[in-house]
Amino acid sequence: MELPPALQQELARRRLTAPHARAQGGVGERPSRAKGAGIEFADHRPYQAGDDIRALDAVVTARLGTPVVREFVVSQQLPVLVVLDASASMRVGQPPKFDLAAGVAGALGFVGLAGGDAVQAVTFGAGVRVLPRLQGVNRATELLGWLGQARPEGEGTLEDALGRTAARTPKGALVILVGDFLSEDAVRALGTLHARGQEVLAVQVLAPEELEPERLRASPGRADPLRLDDAESGGSAVVTLDDATLTRYRRALDAWTAELRGSLARHGGRLVQVRADQPLGEVVLREFLARGIVR
Repeated sequence: MELPPALQQELARRRLTAPHARAQGGVGERPSRAKGAGIEFADHRPYQAGDDIRALDAVVTARLGTPVVREFVVSQQLPVLVVLDASASMRVGQPPKFDLAAGVAGALGFVGLAGGDAVQAVTFGAGVRVLPRLQGVNRATELLGWLGQARPEGEGTLEDALGRTAARTPKGALVILVGDFLSEDAVRALGTLHARGQEVLAVQVLAPEELEPERLRASPGRADPLRLDDAESGGSAVVTLDDATLTRYRRALDAWTAELRGSLARHGGRLVQVRADQPLGEVVLREFLARGIVR
């Protein structure tokens, strides 16, 4: 997978937002809860045996009559886990949902690396693939190349992927999920992350035909029988896309999206829905900026 050079240059200036996640470990660019040697002053505390005497605040010590040291904010890395749905259902649509989904996963992972975060990636479909944690924008080529090897096939689930990785992802990490979230396990899988105290950003990629099923009609206004095939199970069904059926479908999709959004919002997570026919640059640099996903 490759990101256009102009897009890479723009993304290198951006940073992932994570209001509820926390930087932890390593040397990064995000203020953390840790205190120690740094640049940004945090607080004073009483001197303890073993403290570096260079941290003594002479002015405050003289005023209080007892040794006091200065503490500074330590900048650390935010752990980021990017999970990409590479199951067969992502082949659906014109263009296929997987094309944009893979681009979004790569772009957000690139932003994380460029911002000094520690990024790990996972794909699920025919099996669960795990890329070890990467650090530094110079590892972006490795991340993009690894994601570019994924193909949408198999019946893997989000629960499968998170079962392999969530327990080993630090509490307080940012977990980015990219897929269609049209399987019943999605809400259960989100509960796994909530229980671990991880912040979730879910990017739902849907095909134009899933958002506007009337596109599947042979001609406008006609309600001919249509055979629908399940890309994963191999099952099929014949439906008639009359107005009543389209109305029920839209209500069901809206209800499911609302359930996903509500499940995320209750725990400080976010859901962003995008169309598979949108250009990647427009999604990342317009929609994500407008929604505060990147800054």
